[in-house]
Amino acid sequence: MTVIADYTEEEQQLLRSAAAAAAIAISAASPGRKEETVSEGFAAADFVLKSQPAYVDNTLVTSILVSVQSDVAAEHPFPDFVERASAPGALEESMTVLGRVAKLVDAKATPQEAAGYKRWLLDIARETARAGKEDQGFLGLGGVMVNDRERSAYQAVADTLGVRLEES
Repeated sequence: MTVIADYTEEEQQLLRSAAAAAAIAISAASPGRKEETVSEGFAAADFVLKSQPAYVDNTLVTSILVSVQSDVAAEHPFPDFVERASAPGALEESMTVLGRVAKLVDAKATPQEAAGYKRWLLDIARETARAGKEDQGFLGLGGVMVNDRERSAYQAVADTLGVRLEES
């Protein structure tokens, strides 16, 4: 059983930043209107803050969530999601973070905790992809909930984390 305190300060930062990286990978893969990116950022944050009951049996995820909730309660500022998701190289940087964190948890967490943590990150990516309507036309007409670029990024996140996607 591992918790975030079992990791070095640098590792803790990586564990926490991977949640944002999972969301940013999806948004950066399919840049759209600012409103779409904002809604994706809010969806990711909402999922993270409300996901504790689903992951209560994973002490690593739970300890990270407690840490994040502590920052929220203390009103610590969080980086601007839109700015980070639209920065040059955001997708590549996010995938690098996800690859590093996958190796870290594989090395230091129990296999069950590592698998659960990676599934949590993939769930964040999924909720981000589902958040904003993509490829809308004039006046926001048309569009799809998840476009091909987001699907491809979601698969890349799963591959980078070493998580097999369930058949749907």
